[in-house]
Amino acid sequence: MHKHTFRTLLIAAALIVSFIYIYPTVGWMAMSDASREARLKQWQEEDRIFEKPNAWKDLKKSVRRWAQCDRARVINLGLDLQGGIQMTIGLDMDSVDPSIIQEMKDGGLSDKQIVSEFQTMALRTIERRVNEFGSKEPIIQAYGDRQIQIQLPGEKNVDRARQLIMKQAHLTFQIEVQPEATAKVFSDIERKFPRQFLPYLKRGTRGQGFEFDAEYFDNISQVVKQAQETPGLIPEGQVIAFSNKPKPWDEVKRYKLYLLEKQQMMSGEHLKQASARPNPESIDGSFMILFALDGEGGRLFGEATEKNVGRNMSIVVDGVVESSPTINSRITTNGEITGDFSSEEARDLAIALNSGSMPAKIKEEFTGVVGATLGSDSVRQGVISGIFAVILVILFMGYYYRLPGIIADIAQVVNAILILATLAYFNTTLTLPGIAGLILTIGMAVDSNVLIYERIREEMRNGRSMLASIDNGFKRAQVTIVDANLTTVIAAAVLFQFGSGPVKGFAITLIVGICASVFVSLVVCRAMFDFLAERNLLGKLYMMSIIKPDTHIGFMAKRRVCMLASISIIVIGLVAFAVRTQSSYGMFGVDFTTGTNMVINLHGTETVPVADVREKLTEAGFTEPVVQEYEQSAEMPNRFMIRIPDVEVAADAAAPSANPEDATVSGKVQAALASLASDAPAPANAGDSQTAKVEMEQVQTVGPTVGEQLKKDAVYSLLLSFFFMIIYVAFRFEFTFGVGAVVALVHDVLITVGIFALFHRQISITVIAALLTIVGYSINDTIVVFDRIRENMKLYRGRGMSLMEIMDLSINQTLSRTILTSFTTFIVVVVLLFLGGSVIFDFALALAVGIVVGTYSSIYIASAIAHYLSQFKGTLSQREKTSDKEVSTRRRRTKKKDSEDAEETV
Repeated sequence: MHKHTFRTLLIAAALIVSFIYIYPTVGWMAMSDASREARLKQWQEEDRIFEKPNAWKDLKKSVRRWAQCDRARVINLGLDLQGGIQMTIGLDMDSVDPSIIQEMKDGGLSDKQIVSEFQTMALRTIERRVNEFGSKEPIIQAYGDRQIQIQLPGEKNVDRARQLIMKQAHLTFQIEVQPEATAKVFSDIERKFPRQFLPYLKRGTRGQGFEFDAEYFDNISQVVKQAQETPGLIPEGQVIAFSNKPKPWDEVKRYKLYLLEKQQMMSGEHLKQASARPNPESIDGSFMILFALDGEGGRLFGEATEKNVGRNMSIVVDGVVESSPTINSRITTNGEITGDFSSEEARDLAIALNSGSMPAKIKEEFTGVVGATLGSDSVRQGVISGIFAVILVILFMGYYYRLPGIIADIAQVVNAILILATLAYFNTTLTLPGIAGLILTIGMAVDSNVLIYERIREEMRNGRSMLASIDNGFKRAQVTIVDANLTTVIAAAVLFQFGSGPVKGFAITLIVGICASVFVSLVVCRAMFDFLAERNLLGKLYMMSIIKPDTHIGFMAKRRVCMLASISIIVIGLVAFAVRTQSSYGMFGVDFTTGTNMVINLHGTETVPVADVREKLTEAGFTEPVVQEYEQSAEMPNRFMIRIPDVEVAADAAAPSANPEDATVSGKVQAALASLASDAPAPANAGDSQTAKVEMEQVQTVGPTVGEQLKKDAVYSLLLSFFFMIIYVAFRFEFTFGVGAVVALVHDVLITVGIFALFHRQISITVIAALLTIVGYSINDTIVVFDRIRENMKLYRGRGMSLMEIMDLSINQTLSRTILTSFTTFIVVVVLLFLGGSVIFDFALALAVGIVVGTYSSIYIASAIAHYLSQFKGTLSQREKTSDKEVSTRRRRTKKKDSEDAEETV
């Protein structure tokens, strides 16, 4: 056992560390909401008292927090899984001063660029305010050209969110109090709140000002709040302010703390425009900020700056100090802010100045507490069906492979633990695309075991001993496993680098899962085999077999028929996709289109499940409605937020009604849900009809939640990942093989999309996640076949076997693995398809189609394309050889003729 000591220690360490990181998530999820709030309050009170750094005390505190399920170490759930606050706000371009727009046009900006600039200003302002809100993993995105959507997962306080985010941006210029006076005030605060303030502070660079580490922000802000509420503690006419949040690229994450004069030198209403420009006097390429004031602002600013030359002037937006430059001279209508600014820092400050003046007002379009986007019923169904599917896979592996199957099952448990621990370590926010990555990982992890076991079976058939078969089986499968998984990692890395939002979530989870599954299959499984073998506990390995070893199916002989069939299906699917895209029904779902958001209240005391509301809307003809619980209470248990794609489509969804009011979207929704309302009386002045009991509280037309940029990012990322796959496969195999693999991937995606078009299903963000999953699955399957072809080419090429025969042999040899892997993954998907609920039906359907098509393409398409390209390449080479031979013959003839002419001349 001595030679395996390091491996044993490595596995033990991985499991111990995984338990350490998983425990807080499991414990936190098991707590009630009241327990969580009490725990957070307790930690906040504990952190207020400053403790000098002490390794032993810090370790004890960390261990105690861990035992109490430290919130900072918990895997976060996205809005689609746990719900929270969702806001949609828009830019009111009509509120912009026409002179400002004209000035921007004179500067060379187009209308589109002007709107984009205002949207950037609003994004910067909202991001700062959301950071102040303290939400965990907030999502702030620009949608379309005039909308911004904010998601605060897990949050419930709508009034606080609305008050904080919707307040009008405010820009001021204020004088910073002298350092000596600042130090005195801070000392007074420390005496009032001992060990809660000054111990956290450090002198700034060059001894100027005060700053503190970002981790202590909550502590300091709490003390500052209490100090400002204590009469006489901070001198009248002065106020404490914080700097902006540290940048992600800052080496040292610190906030600065300022003491400012309350009296404003000037407010942002007089600022016309600010812009970042290279500093012509700088020798290191730094930038400066130029700003312009109106006439009144120039007069006020000139008087104020003349009185305060040599002092620091803080630029404050929404109470946050963006910068505090020194006043060098009197400034009137035009000024400049110089310093050691990079281009990014200068642009950020210019945006802050402009956002402080906010020429374009923001308007609230929707705000509310929503349930999980998938619906709590769908999340519950998805979890239960997922667990059931995994149990089925575990039972199948144990039944088919017997003892090796049980080893594989134990390995899958270890694999799941490692994946969850890694997600917790990176503080990942888990969303549906991330779950898609986990599902793919389960399939790939089983695939690695199947590869190893089929190799062991082959070695035993060749007459080797059991120990030798195990050793050779792991060694031979290792190359294939690394090739197949590394190709998928390349695709995932590209998706992470160039994708956005859900695409990145999918990529992160996929990369983590692949690394964990490779470690488990090659290290943990091998350790278990060695442990049993060295103690003679393996006995004789009994494994079932569905494919006979002498099976020889002529796959390549059917390549023409299969390719013609695939091309026909793709063409039909693309035509259907084009027709659907142009039709009123539409090809893209609610995530990609404009639509109607509404908040409804079903009157009555009986609780109505989300699934029933969704079912009624679907029966009425509304396509894939999104239904979420909305601010429900004991008095109003049946409030829901509903999103329906495209107003015109929704309006035509149901049969025309004689009542004009029923012809509207809201009227059709009321009619569809009327049967769910109980016998409670309708609202006053609402009439006695049953539809009046379906109260419409809000009805708004909103833009897409995903937008064009995500579609472009997804397509661009896929194309780039295809390019890198070709390079890698060409390096490891041949260029023709790389093209064959990518053609098979494109084939799988196009057929899946075409089938969705033919069966009148729509493409949503969940379907995009499924398509990404299909790409990863399909390339993994194809690489396994190519790897065996490469191995057999070394054995049989030049021994009378053609490339087609080698390909047929290789596909037959890997057929058992292909069928078993597809079957185990298909088990998971089919269970999700039939038991996962209507919300994730399309997601599971796309995966089911993709697995079938991906298995088919790895057998019939990828190898066939590689064969055709190899033939074409061989034909070109033969032509080149023939051409060279003809040239050589002509040269010999020419030389012979010249020689004869010479003899005649002599």
